[in-house]
Amino acid sequence: MIGRIISRILHRFIRGLVVHPIRGVLLLVAALATAAVFAFQGLQSAPGFSLGMPNLSLGGAGGAPNATENYLKGNSTYNAELMWSALGEEAVQRFRSRGGNVQTLQAQMEQAKQAGVQLEQINYVGGQTLADGTSMHFYVVLTRGPRSRGEVEYVPYTFTLDPSGKISRVQ
Repeated sequence: MIGRIISRILHRFIRGLVVHPIRGVLLLVAALATAAVFAFQGLQSAPGFSLGMPNLSLGGAGGAPNATENYLKGNSTYNAELMWSALGEEAVQRFRSRGGNVQTLQAQMEQAKQAGVQLEQINYVGGQTLADGTSMHFYVVLTRGPRSRGEVEYVPYTFTLDPSGKISRVQ
């Protein structure tokens, strides 16, 4: 019985290719594209071979750096001390040059809290280590707040970390 079913399917498939040759061409193109993808992946995993493609690791266990996680956790819990501890020396100096310190950051956090700004969901997208030892890390954060008038808004965050793993820039 199974043999008859397979035979009928094969017969209809071949008849379809003969009656409609364009289907055969499309099938051949799809098969070649699939083979090319598998061949490319095999070459990428070969030792000593690289096409210089960026290595963007998608979020997962342990993928996000501690500094960025602490910064965003501090932001979502209105904890300026946690945010400040995630900053590198360059970021701290830039903040201080504008007259800022932990207390002014905490005051900004209190204002955001009073205004109803909330970080509801934090999603780590991935990161890339750069040749100079720094790295960039990307997040999409679901927020609600006064600018969005309580509506959900997705905000992208880009963090640049110094070689020691501390935040040097937030965009």
